Amino acid sequence: MSALLDLHIDAKHFGERAVLQNVSLSLDAGEVVSLVGKSGCGKSTLLRLIAGLDRQFDGRIALHGKPLDGVNQEIGLIFQEPRLLPWLTVAENVGFNRGTTSPANQEGRIRTLLQEVGLIDAIDALPKHLSGGMAQRAAIARGLYGQPRLLLLDEPFSAVDAFTRMRLQDLLLKLAAEHGFAVLLVTHDIDEAAYLSDRVLIMGQGEIIDELPVGIARPRNRHEDALAHARDSILDVLEDIHAI
Repeated sequence: MSALLDLHIDAKHFGERAVLQNVSLSLDAGEVVSLVGKSGCGKSTLLRLIAGLDRQFDGRIALHGKPLDGVNQEIGLIFQEPRLLPWLTVAENVGFNRGTTSPANQEGRIRTLLQEVGLIDAIDALPKHLSGGMAQRAAIARGLYGQPRLLLLDEPFSAVDAFTRMRLQDLLLKLAAEHGFAVLLVTHDIDEAAYLSDRVLIMGQGEIIDELPVGIARPRNRHEDALAHARDSILDVLEDIHAI
C-alpha cells in the first residue's frame, strides 16, 4: 500500500538563501507525526509547500500517489492563530469554504463538527466572544470541514494556557481517531511531540536529520515513564544539534 503523503524536496530557496534541501518525508493514513527543530529551520515552510500555498520549489509532493499541484481539499491546515473572520459567526467561519455542498448538508456538517469540538452552544457567537481555546476549537472544526485525509498544524496550541493546551491535544487525537485523518504537526513543545506522535522528525537547518519512533500504545498517560523516555530522546538529539 502506498503512503498517503510522499514528498522529496530537492531545494527551496528564498532569494539566494536555501531554506530546505534534500527533505524526504512520507506519512501513512491515520499516522500522527511531529516536526521539531529550532526556529527558522524550515518547518513552517515545509508545511506551506505541502498545503499548496507555495509552489516555488524543486522536488515532488504526492498525495495517494498523485502529484499535488496547489491547494487540495484533502489537505487541511490550521495555523498558530485561529484566524477567524471577525464579522462572521462561529458557524459561518467553519463553513466559510463551502464549495458546491447543498445548504442542508452544509448546515448539518457544521453542526456535527461544532458538536464534536464542544462549541455547539457558541454556534451563533462572533469570534470576539470566544476564549482562546474556543477560538482554536473553531479553527479545528473549520480545518475539518472539507473532510481532509491529512491535517497540517503549525504550532496550533502555543497561544493558550497549559490546561487548555492539554485539552486541545486530546481533542485532536480523538478527532484523528474518529475521522481517520493523518496529522503532521509543527511544534516547539517536546512534551507535546512525544505525547501526540507515532513518530517525531527532527529538523536541522533545512533538512530532516533524525526520526524517532514513539512506540507507546494509546491512550497515553502523560506521567508514564515511557513518555518521559521518549521526551528525553528527542531532547538529546536537539541538544546535539544546538551543540554543533
